[in-house]
Amino acid sequence: MNKRNTLIRILILGIVVFICSCTNEITRPIPEKHPDLSQGKYDKYLSLLKEAYNTNNNFDAAVQMANLKGDKSSTYQMLKLAIEGETSKCDKVYEWFWMYDRHNFGVNILKFDTTEFKKIVTLCDELNQNISYQVYAKMKDIEAKQAEEDKPKEDSTNFNMALVKQLRQIYDDDQAIRNRITAKNITPELEIELRNEMQIVDSINLEKIDKIFKQFGYPSRELVGKDGNFTPALVIHHSNSLETRYKYLLFLEKAVEDGLLYEGTLNMIKRRIEDMELDQK
Repeated sequence: MNKRNTLIRILILGIVVFICSCTNEITRPIPEKHPDLSQGKYDKYLSLLKEAYNTNNNFDAAVQMANLKGDKSSTYQMLKLAIEGETSKCDKVYEWFWMYDRHNFGVNILKFDTTEFKKIVTLCDELNQNISYQVYAKMKDIEAKQAEEDKPKEDSTNFNMALVKQLRQIYDDDQAIRNRITAKNITPELEIELRNEMQIVDSINLEKIDKIFKQFGYPSRELVGKDGNFTPALVIHHSNSLETRYKYLLFLEKAVEDGLLYEGTLNMIKRRIEDMELDQK
């Protein structure tokens, strides 16, 4: 009888272990590499996902699941659990949705399934007593308007107005095509067409700033203002060619050393270089 009871206990224990292991697989899946991801990007996001699992950070795990293009149901279930466990995470949810709502900018976890993400926004509204997305959005709108009004007026006395105008046109062309691509409800067919057009626009803009560099060096804020100063770096940042970025990297580093370019702008370009290098692995 004792032998039989021991066998029964062993069997029950085995079943419990099996169920627990299955549960872990369901709640903590490891996605296979998606065809759209490079091996380098896959390895990076997978490492961050495992780190999130090890620290029981459902919020970060959901973010990395979206980056990996993993199972959608698991992704938003993790995000839901994270929000229910720590409502302060709603601040980030509201921030991401505001950027999408106002500027059509969407992080991966929002773009992964916009409908499911909107449900998370609604959940945050239900859980929060003092704030909702609409209240948050109104505050952000006021802050953005105030920041624009408080922007220091630049002394344009010594501006090269012809160069300012040229850089303004380059910037407008750069942004116009991207705004069309990020418009809500764009069809896949139109997006492909616009992305091809964007490559042409970017190529033309790159030729223009190359000529500017040869004539003026990197244009200073004193010469073209803050916006004009940022535009050449933005054009380089938007190039889909690593070779182009490598070509200008030393030039941009020298511009930072000479006080002609903000270091933060250079770091933005360097981070994109690192991402593109991962895509080639």
